[in-house]
Amino acid sequence: MPNRSSSMQDQSPLSEAQDSVTKARHAVSQAQSHPSDQMVTQARNALDKAERAVAQAAQQDENSIAVDTVEDDLRDVSSDFQSAQVQQGMEE
Repeated sequence: MPNRSSSMQDQSPLSEAQDSVTKARHAVSQAQSHPSDQMVTQARNALDKAERAVAQAAQQDENSIAVDTVEDDLRDVSSDFQSAQVQQGMEE
């Protein structure tokens, strides 16, 4: 059996969604700790990317329980982002 190395191209839509949500969580955490315009913008961009990745994973419907979990995580991160926006005075 050939030994293939893992790469981003080998990731499933679900694992990409999980990674994106993790990155968004980190960016939002940074925005909460250091609520500058730049940090909030970076968090918004990471959250947007995570939303697209989760939507793609949901379309694939590989594992509905895992998709539900990542969707819940995304909602939590989105809620935390709203708090960061309020701290920055950028409430939408």
